[in-house]
Amino acid sequence: MVRSFDERISLKLPMLSPAEQRVAYYFRDNREAVLVSSASALAEKASTSDATVIRTTKSLGYESLDALRQALAAELRSNLSPASRLTRTLSEVGDD
Repeated sequence: MVRSFDERISLKLPMLSPAEQRVAYYFRDNREAVLVSSASALAEKASTSDATVIRTTKSLGYESLDALRQALAAELRSNLSPASRLTRTLSEVGDD
């Protein structure tokens, strides 16, 4: 069963170290930043190391930070409202 990003964090949070918990909370509260930031940039924002960012990613059940980003992006896309999806489609099509 595929769990949502929030479900993964909720389930794994009690098993994480305090530093990993900070990273998990940062991931949860700053999804867009996670999509575009490097591990070192995320570490700086979460007041930890890039190794802790990678460890947290793996503790949440993702193979890599890139895999986490892909899952998060897919989840964000699927949660868009129909109006948002229509607006995006119309802007992509343009005047055609």
